[in-house]
Amino acid sequence: SEVLASAAALVAEYNGIEKEGHVKEKISHLIGVAELVFAAGQASAYRAEKSPSGTFIPDEILTNAGRRLAGEEIYNEYKVVAYLAGGLVATLPFEEAFYAEEIGELANKYLKRNPRIHPEKIHRCYRGLENMLVSDLACVMQVAGLHGGGSPQMETITMMGRYDLDSLKSIAKYLFGIEGSLAMYDRKTVTPRKMLERFRILLRGH
Repeated sequence: SEVLASAAALVAEYNGIEKEGHVKEKISHLIGVAELVFAAGQASAYRAEKSPSGTFIPDEILTNAGRRLAGEEIYNEYKVVAYLAGGLVATLPFEEAFYAEEIGELANKYLKRNPRIHPEKIHRCYRGLENMLVSDLACVMQVAGLHGGGSPQMETITMMGRYDLDSLKSIAKYLFGIEGSLAMYDRKTVTPRKMLERFRILLRGH
């Protein structure tokens, strides 16, 4: 997410549109997603439990919540970068054109968007965006962003299987007058060890 937010901010500056309200709105959204994913990772580490072996196991709810947000937003993030870059990422002249004796000067002249930015830097930026958005690898990275490390369905299974929904519903029951009291809501850390304990109990029952 930070890489895409970085690309969006850079191309907005190089296009001279970084101060436009709608541009700030889109870049701030990318930054927000990146920070929320990072925050979920930090929080899951903070709530980690120490295993008997000495390793620490992060909170499963938070890790999956962060991963889910990152996966669900990946295509929108690419869309924002493409929106700010414009169609030039798909129609950029070949590399040789910018150094050709006959047309190199013209290629650099008409590539220039922001008078404060040298055309060579704009060229480098758009060549990078070309690789990021319209190359063969770009397609792989987008799908990997959604499914890499586990598809969204796995995050759904994990969160719905581990989350204490009864305790969660007690908040609404209290607020809606269904129950007269409410204990302090404090979601406990959830790790795979909890699921292993459930399996052991089930096996003992058989």
